Amino acid sequence: MLEKLSPKNKKVIMVLLMAMVVYLAYVFSFDKAISAVALNRQLKQTEHIGQEPDAAFPQLEKKHAFYQAVLKGYKVRREDRENRLWQSISAMAIAKNVDINFSPNLGNVEKDTSELARGIVAQKFIFKGNYFNMVKLLDTLEKSQGIGRISGAKLMKKKENGSEEKSDKLTLELQVVGKEY
Repeated sequence: MLEKLSPKNKKVIMVLLMAMVVYLAYVFSFDKAISAVALNRQLKQTEHIGQEPDAAFPQLEKKHAFYQAVLKGYKVRREDRENRLWQSISAMAIAKNVDINFSPNLGNVEKDTSELARGIVAQKFIFKGNYFNMVKLLDTLEKSQGIGRISGAKLMKKKENGSEEKSDKLTLELQVVGKEY
């Protein structure tokens, strides 16, 4: 059939076939590629407009590291916690020349059954000594690991029968809180 056509008609058919191939190629691949390139350009422009350099990231990393260090200080070992805690704190008190009440307030250990507070323990201690030794003890307790953190401290001069004591000894009520692990 193609042999019967004149060269002029063959050229017209060839041009029509080439136009049809170009149209089909455009519809099936170039159209999608051109729309993908346009979409990519549009998304990059909106990304550059909405994206600001994240200058807060280093600050957030420092904050995270700080909070992780703080949380590590609250960890207390579960096995024999009361005995270990008592031994550690009383040894620090003796080293700093501070008297400690040798009957710990076990009734003051807080027990909460809520999900957030489960495993959190609190223990109250009472110390007697002069002001400078008490401050040294507080500093030592704050720097020590594995006993928890100080959640409350009350420094006072105890009165007996309405009159103040004649000695220079102060009383420190201290509460230590920790999370068992």
